[in-house]
Amino acid sequence: MKLFSQPADSGMAENTAEVTPGYEQQLTREIPQLRRFIRSQVNNPHDAEDLLQDTLVRSLQSPSRQQVQSPLAYGLQVARSVIFDFWRKDKRQPEAMAELPEAATMALDDEHMARQKLDCVSQVLQQMPALRRQVFLMRRLEGKSREAIAAELGLADESVKKHITRAMVDLARAVERHERGL
Repeated sequence: MKLFSQPADSGMAENTAEVTPGYEQQLTREIPQLRRFIRSQVNNPHDAEDLLQDTLVRSLQSPSRQQVQSPLAYGLQVARSVIFDFWRKDKRQPEAMAELPEAATMALDDEHMARQKLDCVSQVLQQMPALRRQVFLMRRLEGKSREAIAAELGLADESVKKHITRAMVDLARAVERHERGL
């Protein structure tokens, strides 16, 4: 899905052609979160939509987009800048600037980080050997006892315990690597 279409002679084709593969699609997936943040800062829904468009354009035209690892975090930062510019131009700037966008985005930032952690855990689960994943999910998601899992899968109790332990270690290591990488 193309987010913006530029005329061939606009001079912008060079900039959009340099967009990192997948960046536009990643940014597109974050539009609902960006819209929610901008609407929380601006009362008029029409202004909010205009500011969202400005945010997307700036995000896609930025020369630093090639180094962006998190399109949502980058988009939120660009949105803050767009909102500040909007307030300055229209003299609608709230008096308590220090608390405004930072406080409102804390929940979005936390939500984004939790989603990233969930993605990390999901990837680790997908990469686990099938039996280890099955045992772990039966224990943690279905709440079955080790004995019940052993009986259902025809395994020794000790084998079930080892699969659960190894799965927990795999997940803990992956989450630790993920958190150090942020």
